[in-house]
Amino acid sequence: MSSSRLIDRVRVVVKLLLGTFGGASALFVPMLTGVAAPPQAAPSTSGSTSVSPPVTPPRPGGGQPDRPAPSRPATSPTSATPSGGIAPAPVPISGDSDTGAWTTGIPAVTSAGSDLAPTTGERATSDASDLTWSIRARLFSRGSVPQIGAFASGQVVDVATGQVLWAKNPSVARAPASNQKVVTAFVALASMGASTRLTTAVLQVPAQPATLYLRGAGDPALSSKQLAAMANTVATRVKGQGLAAVTVVVDDSLFPAPTNAAGWKPEWIPATVAPVRALVADQVNVVDTSINAGQVLAAKLKTVGVTATAVRRGVTPSGATAVATTLSPTVGQLVQTMLNASQTDYAEALHRLSALRRGFPADWAGARANAVQVLTAAGIDQAGMVVNDGSGLSRTGRMTPLTAIDLVRTIRSTPAQNSVIFAAAGMPTSGVSGTLEDRYLTAPTSCARSAIRAKTGTLADVVALSGVSTGIDGRERLFSVIVNGVSSTSAARADVDALAATSTGCY
Repeated sequence: MSSSRLIDRVRVVVKLLLGTFGGASALFVPMLTGVAAPPQAAPSTSGSTSVSPPVTPPRPGGGQPDRPAPSRPATSPTSATPSGGIAPAPVPISGDSDTGAWTTGIPAVTSAGSDLAPTTGERATSDASDLTWSIRARLFSRGSVPQIGAFASGQVVDVATGQVLWAKNPSVARAPASNQKVVTAFVALASMGASTRLTTAVLQVPAQPATLYLRGAGDPALSSKQLAAMANTVATRVKGQGLAAVTVVVDDSLFPAPTNAAGWKPEWIPATVAPVRALVADQVNVVDTSINAGQVLAAKLKTVGVTATAVRRGVTPSGATAVATTLSPTVGQLVQTMLNASQTDYAEALHRLSALRRGFPADWAGARANAVQVLTAAGIDQAGMVVNDGSGLSRTGRMTPLTAIDLVRTIRSTPAQNSVIFAAAGMPTSGVSGTLEDRYLTAPTSCARSAIRAKTGTLADVVALSGVSTGIDGRERLFSVIVNGVSSTSAARADVDALAATSTGCY
């Protein structure tokens, strides 16, 4: 060891002993946040409706719930923790989203430009010295700021050695916000495989050709353009049968009638998250996405000379045959969009589709049971975990940094998972893509641009970030920071970003 490196390490040890990293002695005090009220039912629409214009889809490219959120002081009731401290209960802002509705049409995906190859567990070659000691010291210093306070949990781990470089309440479960989508991604790929596609169909029964059944497959990316193409095919068929008018029946029976997840608020429906149905067009958030999709099909049929006299809900009879079909993107592509744009409605669809594929009911209990079983089979740490939904919107969902890091480690070492989740179009990349595109652009964290791939998480009083960083010393590090009780989203986000940047050694 060179004398200069030895001197640097001695200085770090002296500083630690002198307590100049404020609060380090209290880093492992466990704290728990409160538990919210039970779920309430989402609005449900059934029966028949006359044909009315479908909801006009908003501009594509939205659906990013982790954009900067307005902040507001915590004024909600508090709950006592086992350690005797007081943990603030969740503090909602309008919709508990960031800048409005989370879904504004089929989202656009931004690319990092390159994939992140699977980890080998070995140190990459680099001319830079191993910065582990100095990084560790800086993490303890920056992990003690007020926004990374009593209601924060976090950990940073060196991949090659398994050494914990920094930890704060890592076994305490917090509301993870959209970090829950990493679980949903892993479970979806394990349950369905990356190449699976979903088939939406228009069907007829020979004895009743004037009734068309639009059968949903749970495809969250179904577009009006696809429905228009099916309408052209259908119009050719029904005109050949001597028909000029039809009834459109929407069949969304693949999923049960929608209810709210535990920890969802009724006022969130449908602007923040739509009731979870198996049929939606253009990812429009309305109370009844299935009827709306039927109205879109009816409108497209009208343009090609076939009148739909009614749109109603029903179940496709046995013996019906397909007149037209359309395929979804692959499950892998749906997973990438969900992660990259933090798309909540995609997450809820994948959550249920995963359960169905493995023989579980497509309801909240079935989706939860499937997720737990998949995680258990993969050996993922689930201590303290509560899976209430697929998106992380639930106020009562819980996850620890230990779970998040264990999950990311498993993904990185599993090629079938890593090739999707850490592809260029997958996990957001600092300053480059997804919900991290507009972060890490200014000093001091701009030095970490492109060096971090992580899932963001934002609710009214929650900021989270979990993923992987590549250090300037060539070493890969895993990290997860979950902060609850946030009074300033921008300040907490800046401090969480600083921790992740610190793990690269550039700051």
